[in-house]
Amino acid sequence: MTKKERRYGRSRSRRRGLLALLAVLAGLAALPFALGAPETVRKAIYPLRYEETIRQASRENGLEPAFVAGVIHTESRFRPDAESSQGAYGLMQMIPDTAEFVQQRSGIGGDFREPRTNIRLGTWYLAYLDERYGGNERLMLAAYNSGEGTVDGWISDEGFDISEDIPFQETRQYVERSLEARQRYEDLYGEDLRRNTG
Repeated sequence: MTKKERRYGRSRSRRRGLLALLAVLAGLAALPFALGAPETVRKAIYPLRYEETIRQASRENGLEPAFVAGVIHTESRFRPDAESSQGAYGLMQMIPDTAEFVQQRSGIGGDFREPRTNIRLGTWYLAYLDERYGGNERLMLAAYNSGEGTVDGWISDEGFDISEDIPFQETRQYVERSLEARQRYEDLYGEDLRRNTG
């Protein structure tokens, strides 16, 4: 057994324990849905704003609006003034360097902190990552959270499995929460977010 195989063997058992914990947490988050909580309660937990901008940006970039809404929920809980300690800002938590990269590549102008511009930039970047990682949503989300260079380093290791081997707990949780939120938005508002939002 090589050193790398031993390392992955040890870390996989720890990851399985963490994945079990994540499953329990996801189950708790799903409790209002499983117990049939009133739709107004579920919509308070998973709010939806800027839906027309999300639909338009998603359509322009070939993504599901519910997927984009799930990312926004995970990033900021739909708070347009959210700011992280790393300097990420807005609904989709864009950092200035990434916003500048996207603006240069996409031609999208405006202040990256403004909600509609932030959604357009973040959605373009998700589509860019979607193409870069061949449609693998887990890789795409991991790169959105941890950066392309980090994910490229992980996948260069032979035997790396995105569903089990993400070494950063924050990124593992981010990927799972984003996918769970996407399902909740689809359940509540429909895949294209056109279901009654009242």
